[in-house]
Amino acid sequence: MPEFEGKLLLVEGYDLRLARRLVSGVDVWLNNPVYPLEASGTSGMKAGINGVVNLSVLDGWWGEGYTGDNGFAIKPASDVSDDYRRNREEARTLYEILQDQVIPAFYARGTMGHSPEWIRLAKRAIATILPRFSSARMVGDYLRKFYLPASQQGRRYGESQFETAREIAVWKSRVRAAWPDVHIRRIDPPRKAIRFGEGLKIEVAMKLNGLDPEDVVVELLLNRTVADGGPEHQERFAFAPEGERTPEGEHRFALELEPELCGRLEYHIRAYPCRELLTHPLEMGLMIWV
Repeated sequence: MPEFEGKLLLVEGYDLRLARRLVSGVDVWLNNPVYPLEASGTSGMKAGINGVVNLSVLDGWWGEGYTGDNGFAIKPASDVSDDYRRNREEARTLYEILQDQVIPAFYARGTMGHSPEWIRLAKRAIATILPRFSSARMVGDYLRKFYLPASQQGRRYGESQFETAREIAVWKSRVRAAWPDVHIRRIDPPRKAIRFGEGLKIEVAMKLNGLDPEDVVVELLLNRTVADGGPEHQERFAFAPEGERTPEGEHRFALELEPELCGRLEYHIRAYPCRELLTHPLEMGLMIWV
């Protein structure tokens, strides 16, 4: 695009040597991804650890790393806005931060020829980012969240000459074969409103197609929505199987719900196959909604 010629530079062969040169020559590390598509932002971490002041959308690592006094933050526009409106709002926020905060702080130079406020920001960046975002934390998080659970799960599956693994494999095959004909429906009359502190009983019926009630989890997701359409608070409630069946032979599941939230609430009911020995409750990738 001609309007960008001479204004953008594509840096090839990005490695530690080149990164060192870039970081040492930067005053502000600008990162403005489309929220929430930032994968992480390790370059911003590296810059901050080396005293470069970050100016970034509150996404990825900066959503956790920003403390209010260690850089500058762009609050993402509502994710329900159209692209044009979102880009316009975030651009206005960026220019306001540059005009009202970044430029005045950078050029407020004292008798020593530098800005004390800018030095303070750089020092706060180093002090707050270095202890929290490092290779030590990365390795520790991988070990705690992935390697140790994987090792423990591997030992469980290897018990009794892999009898547990074979049991799970048979169960998965049975679930996959039955799931296309598994159905769920609500059987109690829905209520539009209840008083705060009042409870209600919700019932569903499931055609399990040969599966057992213990093979599935039926749960209700309850949340209160905010102005931009996103959930403000969400809770999960599990249904319990009831002994008797419907006249059609379906299994009954019931939930005695007493929400502790008031105001307008939204809820959704879903069911998915699950067993204790699975690595993740949603491992099967199968789900149906009422």
